[in-house]
Amino acid sequence: MESNSTNTSLQSLIHNPSQLADIIKDPARHGLDFYNGLSVKEKQYILFAAAAGLIGYAIYLGKQSA
Repeated sequence: MESNSTNTSLQSLIHNPSQLADIIKDPARHGLDFYNGLSVKEKQYILFAAAAGLIGYAIYLGKQSA
């Protein structure tokens, strides 16, 4: 296993797809370890993307019921 402390950035996921596969397999362990190792700026990017996704999903659900 690789240590997440050496390559903990969003860009490292692009260069090392096996790290992304580990996060998908066990998000509770690998995902949180990866997230906690990110810089504050990268954490803000992830939270903004999640918020935008939730807003988009809410709009999609609202249009389905109409």
